[in-house]
Amino acid sequence: MKNQMFWREPLSADGIRHAAQAWELPPWAAELLLRRQAQPSDLDPGRPLDAPELLLDMDKAIKVIRQHLDAGKRVRVYGDYDADGVTATAVLVRGLALMGFGGQVDFYIPNRFDEGYGLHEEAVIDAVRDGVSLMVTVDCGSSSPDAAETARRLGLCLVITDHHALPHLLPPAAALVNPERQPGTDKLSGAGVALQLVRGLLGADAPDLLYGIAAIGTVADVVPLIGSNRALVSRGLAAIRQRQVPAATALFDRAGRSAERTQAQDLAFVAGPRLNAAGRMGAADAAVHLLIEDRISTLETLAGTLSELNRERRLTEQRIIDEAWKRIPRDASGRLYPFTVIAGEGWHEGVIGIVAARFRHWLRRPVAVISWDGESGRGSARGVDGLNLIAHLRNSAELFAKLGGHPGAAGFSLIRRGAGELSRVLSHGLADDVIRQQYLADPYDLAFEDAWPVEGLWRQLERFEPFGRGFESPRFLVRGHVHEARLVGSEGEHVSFILKGHRARAIGFGLGRRASGLEPGDPVRFVAELEPNWYRGSLSYQWRVLEFDGPFPRRSMPVRQGEPPASPPIRVIWVVDSDRAVRLEASRRGAAAYVTSKPLGELAAMEEQARRGVVQKIVVSQWRPWPRLWDWADAVVWLCWPRSRRKLEEAAALLDESGELWRSALAVPPRVRTKAQRLALTREKLGRHWRAWEFGQVGLMAGRAVFDELELSPARAKMGERRSLQASYVYQMALWESERDHESSGTFGEEEMHGLD
Repeated sequence: MKNQMFWREPLSADGIRHAAQAWELPPWAAELLLRRQAQPSDLDPGRPLDAPELLLDMDKAIKVIRQHLDAGKRVRVYGDYDADGVTATAVLVRGLALMGFGGQVDFYIPNRFDEGYGLHEEAVIDAVRDGVSLMVTVDCGSSSPDAAETARRLGLCLVITDHHALPHLLPPAAALVNPERQPGTDKLSGAGVALQLVRGLLGADAPDLLYGIAAIGTVADVVPLIGSNRALVSRGLAAIRQRQVPAATALFDRAGRSAERTQAQDLAFVAGPRLNAAGRMGAADAAVHLLIEDRISTLETLAGTLSELNRERRLTEQRIIDEAWKRIPRDASGRLYPFTVIAGEGWHEGVIGIVAARFRHWLRRPVAVISWDGESGRGSARGVDGLNLIAHLRNSAELFAKLGGHPGAAGFSLIRRGAGELSRVLSHGLADDVIRQQYLADPYDLAFEDAWPVEGLWRQLERFEPFGRGFESPRFLVRGHVHEARLVGSEGEHVSFILKGHRARAIGFGLGRRASGLEPGDPVRFVAELEPNWYRGSLSYQWRVLEFDGPFPRRSMPVRQGEPPASPPIRVIWVVDSDRAVRLEASRRGAAAYVTSKPLGELAAMEEQARRGVVQKIVVSQWRPWPRLWDWADAVVWLCWPRSRRKLEEAAALLDESGELWRSALAVPPRVRTKAQRLALTREKLGRHWRAWEFGQVGLMAGRAVFDELELSPARAKMGERRSLQASYVYQMALWESERDHESSGTFGEEEMHGLD
């Protein structure tokens, strides 16, 4: 397997053209829908939700609830402590109040730390003691057979509504409404199921307010944003933008955001985390009270409380992340496990799920994070695409005292074991497609063409909203040459630039050091999302950069002869002349080998652990990409002859302010320029490589990279089909590097090695 950073699966040009004609859409829009496996009719924002009664047992649930309400009996809504659970609770509580039964209804949210997830026997006993006749669960209950049995024994009527994975033995209840019982049914969130229950109880559609509340839970729980979920969120967003959802308005006002411009990602990154924070840091009741409250003064107070809890959550999360980077287990060969388990003492159980999600993204593999307390612990796991996480964990059910969740996320408790042992066991049985994701960056959808006007592009994209899980915001590959670039931010931590011939400016948050050396004419490519940018009431459009590729930063400084003294610096990078030399030198010096044959997750982990002091020695090849460790090393030592002055200056960018650049006395001027000429790309070499490839030979690997980028292969190419090399960043960058190497090699010699400036 090989790493793929800027990639996508090729589609048939004929298929795109036919779809564009049939749907009367621009080719790029048709291509996007084909990649999403969707049709224009699937995106109709006016589509109503499916009838509630299509869900199994919904008719039973409606009948039982109405009977208890009409009889004047007390009803308790039992929810979960996450954003989906509290919004589901609020939807049902508000819905029953709209029916005129508010005085008979209360709610209960278990405490994450004292009670954990799900319906508990103690809560059932308390409900009976409080005179509750009917308990309705939302976003939980499917995996609580013991509590359900206690309810049956004590005469408490139980209706379960949920969306999590079902156990082998279903709990006894008057009704169990869960889309997982019906293959092919839309994967509703807990809030979505609660909304359907309210619609069924009303015998009519629910008000926009409830759609707005349910939309937050739907997006926060990251269920697929297709089918009924898409219709629900579309209508919910409209209600939020019209300020018909008081809780959302209060949260956005508190965050300094405009409710009128709310998009689905704002629900995911602004509203959702604040609602989650209550349950993560303590009791979730404040989140429910916010969602069922209408008084402005109370709403403002509760929104402030949740914002402060969210701030505490971020600080706690960062502390655990800092420690977790130092605790990642590795196998006997020093590699990450395909399923990585990270564990620590007394980590805050409220945030380990977020930490697992972070490491899942960074390491590009399934991750579980465990908080130990004595001889037992609680954990949270996050999976990757193509892996049914809960099913995979159930294959090792003997590890867990309790286990629940769904295909993408799971929670569990267990007896203490070593993180390495757990990683080894859970790494068994992973499919090749899951392993392959270690090598894949997120794919892009569309290659941006200079002729596309961004204003028209944005208007078309608005027709496809909302974007979310299963219908993500389009990712564009943008290529070109820098026209103008500048650092922005109080400390130059961000970069803003525009390409020649382009109208939209690009903003790269956190990329200031990475792009500090950009100059006019430099070739770059990046993957970005197009987004609106409001500034002083004026609207423009910009690229928000997600992945960036361009010239390496440079710094000019003297070069010292030999190697650092016997007491070497703490952080050292050695530069050699081949991948083979990287491995040999790394083994000899007890250093990490930075070779691009390692998965992306391994390389990302090496870089981050280097920043945190876990990795302190690294060996790299001057012919391969280097780690993004600018201003990190105490010393960079060349064990080979640099191919150009520019490469020396790039190496110097890896040094901190007091670092030193060295050339080993063992390095001699070898055939570096001959090697550079042999590796350089030309049209003639690409032609020879293509002919070799047609006959099944490997050919020049750099040439294969160009053809992969242009989505060409002998198996797919049609007779006479051509691609412009102007569209290949790899080729353009090779030309640029060749020119720069030539410019800086003419004045580069042995006499300069003692004092470049």
